[in-house]
Amino acid sequence: MGLYNFKPQFVPFILDGSKSHTIRGPRVRPDEVGNTMYLYTGLRTKRARLLLKAPCIRVERIRIVGPSLHEGLQIFVDDELLTRDEAEALAHRDGFRDVRPLGQMANFWHGRLPFTGAIYHWRWR
Repeated sequence: MGLYNFKPQFVPFILDGSKSHTIRGPRVRPDEVGNTMYLYTGLRTKRARLLLKAPCIRVERIRIVGPSLHEGLQIFVDDELLTRDEAEALAHRDGFRDVRPLGQMANFWHGRLPFTGAIYHWRWR
């Protein structure tokens, strides 16, 4: 059973079903396929709100590297380097909705790279 807290910017995309996963760092008790995921916003505040209870349907390893001077963000999922189109699609599914989702995702991760963790996917309703 995993508790996941989300920033307000991601809430509409969780509720409309277009955000279908979350990227997280190493966890003491990582979720596994079949576990129930509890998605919240405002966790540990008086305004905590349960957004969704959903089954975990897939877990993948992720590594995010860069950006470098000549290359953008590099994203590896299960040790496979994503193409730019695949990385843009992943950024969009993760809740980045700018014209350039990958650029918006790079700004979000700025100062926290390189990153290694997991992608936890859920089934919406």
